[in-house]
Amino acid sequence: MSSKRIYHRWSEDEVKLLYKTVVNSNKNWKQVRLMFPQFSLLQLQNKFTMIEKQYFTLAKTGRNSSDSDIPRMNQSSDETIRVLMKLMEQRHE
Repeated sequence: MSSKRIYHRWSEDEVKLLYKTVVNSNKNWKQVRLMFPQFSLLQLQNKFTMIEKQYFTLAKTGRNSSDSDIPRMNQSSDETIRVLMKLMEQRHE
């Protein structure tokens, strides 16, 4: 019996759904498997790990990822800095 490797290219929406499902279910993999029955448990766990690595790597380096809804960790600090800079400029005027 031969086994074939089938590559699945994850769409941006699927990645978002997987990430949100895992986080919202508190990593309840049985529940996650119900949402993605076409994948094995190991495939889902590996994909989630890859998403986390990419997410945290981008957050640490401060680089922009593609236009995704998964927020970077330092996004709120960037906004805080912008607001502080505006306030300082107004104060000096």
